[in-house]
Amino acid sequence: MSSTPAPGTEYPFSVSDIAYAAAALLGDSWSAESGHWGVTGVVSGPCATSFVFTVDYEGDLCIQYDRFEADALPDVPRLPHGVQAWAEGVYLEDASALDGLDDLALLSADAISAVLGQLDTESPASCQHYIHTGRFLRHGETPPA
Repeated sequence: MSSTPAPGTEYPFSVSDIAYAAAALLGDSWSAESGHWGVTGVVSGPCATSFVFTVDYEGDLCIQYDRFEADALPDVPRLPHGVQAWAEGVYLEDASALDGLDDLALLSADAISAVLGQLDTESPASCQHYIHTGRFLRHGETPPA
């Protein structure tokens, strides 16, 4: 006989929770909204495009977006480690709920920053931060002391 987990214990956070946490990391000019049942989330900010968080049929956490000329997105953004491009946006390769809300939100915020051309992949401080942590800084972000 199988036991059924109590609601909220098998998956302690939803896809929309990741969107809310990513928006908070991106800064005050960003916000998020939950889709129906929390299975999607939309992150919006100071650009024309919005970023829709979904899970695809393979279980990948996906961030879909449209390209608007006004945003001047890079044609081929330099994506963070663990993020892959696909036809409708980017997805977090091998991500799962076991990674935790904080890490998924940070990687998602970095992915959005990369798509917008706001991930600093060239400054010495960001490259040094990457060596130590595995992630580049966003433009204007200072490494923790």
